[in-house]
Amino acid sequence: MDVKMNFDAVMFTLSATLGLSVVVERVLEFLKNILEPMVGSRASRALPPAHSDTTGNQKRLADTEEKSLAIEKDPGTLKKEMGEIRARLETARNAGERKKLKDELATLETIQEWGERFPPGTVLVEPATDADDGTTLRVFVLHLVGFALGILLARIANVQVFHAFLGNAGEMRPWVDTVFTGLLIGGGSAPVHVLIRFISERKVPATAAALDAQEQRLVPAAVVQPSTPDVDGWVDIAYDGGVDRDKLEQTHHRPGDPDMIVYHHTAMNSRSTFEDVVRVIKNRTDSRGNHWLTGYHCVVLADGSIHPFCRWDRYGSHARGYNLRSLGLAFNGNYETDPRVPYSNPTGAYGPPRPTDAQIRAGARVVTLWSFLYGIDTTAKEKIIPHRDIADKACPGSQFPYDEFKKWIAYYRNRWETSPAIKERIELFKQKPYLYV
Repeated sequence: MDVKMNFDAVMFTLSATLGLSVVVERVLEFLKNILEPMVGSRASRALPPAHSDTTGNQKRLADTEEKSLAIEKDPGTLKKEMGEIRARLETARNAGERKKLKDELATLETIQEWGERFPPGTVLVEPATDADDGTTLRVFVLHLVGFALGILLARIANVQVFHAFLGNAGEMRPWVDTVFTGLLIGGGSAPVHVLIRFISERKVPATAAALDAQEQRLVPAAVVQPSTPDVDGWVDIAYDGGVDRDKLEQTHHRPGDPDMIVYHHTAMNSRSTFEDVVRVIKNRTDSRGNHWLTGYHCVVLADGSIHPFCRWDRYGSHARGYNLRSLGLAFNGNYETDPRVPYSNPTGAYGPPRPTDAQIRAGARVVTLWSFLYGIDTTAKEKIIPHRDIADKACPGSQFPYDEFKKWIAYYRNRWETSPAIKERIELFKQKPYLYV
């Protein structure tokens, strides 16, 4: 059977499906907050202390967070205060006083920063956690509610995805179509984003390739020409709170929405996976042996794929003194070639000494999206900065193409501001959970 797909009808239906899936996500987030104290509360979990999920460690994290709020107002205070405590510790003789000083020092050391200091062959294993029957039951209930709500919304809105794809040639019964569409809606916005991107990319494969070459020529130019919105640099990021979002529910709170972006390299092998990056960072421990909960807010791999890590409405662990107010973007690779710098990449052991073109463009798109979401001025030098500008580090490396990265950011910001279709997608993206304080 030869079926010709009506692209406009499909995209209209998928847009409606996406909107309904966002509604489901919001409802489920509300229900989760209600069910949490009723079913399997956090206080009853039997997780290892290394994951900081016990009641005692939650209090310690809250104390650390309160301390970091004061210190991050003046980054120079951290080093000075730690030095004073160490000096007092050397002269203290009373056991109680020494314990108090050690606790204060441990608290300061817990205010973390990703040190980009792991050799290329590092392979770490994330510790297992005990089963959590309460969480399992809560997740099961929420999934059932999500699917039921999705089917109900699909029926009320009369949205049928399969009919949009197949038209009158389809032999599926309407009620079956409604059920399957409802299940898609109930699964959240991430699968719908992926489907929209899949359809868009296959509609204009040749045009997209031609435009990519055109973009390369236009980036240095002062005048930017219009192009097709569907392939105009927009990227559908499947963001739903990042990795282990629930572990950050009671900690890493920001005092307000982020107002700056700090970009890094991971200093790892560019062939490593996103899972490798997460394992390496989360296997770091503080002075008490507690594993880090999170790291960067987004990681871009060499193939240009974008991977959210830390929840965007929580502060990460990537730039000491600036974590509370910033978003952290990391390019996976090692772009420092000076052999005098520890763990640098002068021989190419960590992969190519500069990010790929796809990586740079994807990173610029993430920065541009964040600038729209949080009102960050992309033209202000102090708002989008490399890690080396605020720390005694080489990150993101001497071979990172700083000027090229800035040009791509300016390019996409200008394109998106003049594209009603993309601005509409951004407004829809703003309805996602885990974005704002």
